[in-house]
Amino acid sequence: DTYLKAASVLGAKPAAASVYEDALAGVKAGRAGGFGLVVGVDRAGQADALYAQGADVVVKDLADLLAK
Repeated sequence: DTYLKAASVLGAKPAAASVYEDALAGVKAGRAGGFGLVVGVDRAGQADALYAQGADVVVKDLADLLAK
C-alpha cells in the first residue's frame, strides 16, 4: 500500500501518522493501514460514504483544518 510505504520511508509509525484523502478507496486504505487519523475531504458530496469507509473526520476543504 502506498500509504504504508510512505510512512516507512519517512520513519513514521502508521498509528502516529495521518491520511488526508478525497477518494473512498484512499480513505478505506488509510483505515486498513492502521493510521491514527484518517481525514476525508468531501469534494463530491459524499461525506456519509467517506465516514462509512473509515474517515475519522470529514471536511469540505483542507483549509477547514487550519487554525483561524
